[in-house]
Amino acid sequence: MLERIHTEKGCEALAGAIREQILSGKLQSGDMLPNERELVDQSGLSRGSVREAMRILETQGLIATSVGRNQGRRAISPSQSVVRNSIDLFIRGRRVPFASLMETFETLAPSICALAAANRTDADIAMLRQCQENLRITLGAKRFVQANLEWHLAVGRASHNPLLSAIYEGLGPNLTDPHVAGFTSKEVRIAARGAVDHIQESILAGDADAARRQMLSHVQAYRRMVEPVAPRTVVLKPVDPA
Repeated sequence: MLERIHTEKGCEALAGAIREQILSGKLQSGDMLPNERELVDQSGLSRGSVREAMRILETQGLIATSVGRNQGRRAISPSQSVVRNSIDLFIRGRRVPFASLMETFETLAPSICALAAANRTDADIAMLRQCQENLRITLGAKRFVQANLEWHLAVGRASHNPLLSAIYEGLGPNLTDPHVAGFTSKEVRIAARGAVDHIQESILAGDADAARRQMLSHVQAYRRMVEPVAPRTVVLKPVDPA
């Protein structure tokens, strides 16, 4: 499976070799990796270096450790969480201004909505309707944030563009913070519910142009409402579902 590694950064080289096998499809999602002793023998590295390589791959979301009868490390195909986590780290690490996040969302969200209107399936429609109903019956500000996010994520998935959907999913949670006064005011919640109703009607009707226009109008209105109360950068805290 592997050639012997001769480098000071052996753990990174081993992680890179296994990463390439996963990304190229030589290792399929669910395939078990050789055990630690076999990796030591094949690579010529120490157990410490092999373990560090495994930690690198786990952090990147490319392997997972299973327990029980089939315990061991298995390969995982990259999921949307890889993109989402990278976007989140970039936004927080670079202290990306809230205004820049809104500009990005204004550019992306209308196109996502248009694609959702064009590509939505019966299963997507059922999910969108459920998310819409959750928004209607949600009263508390914190629960509203979660319900609103779930609707946006359902729209992203309905686009059936996995890359755009992953980027959309990475941006969404950074655009609101239930701990910042004004982000979930009664005015904001009422406006968002009304906008969702109109956008969803266009998506379900398959009207891509209308969905695009309505989402752009919604995002621009949201920006006007929350930018005055938003900090320069939004540092999110975990959302309390209570």
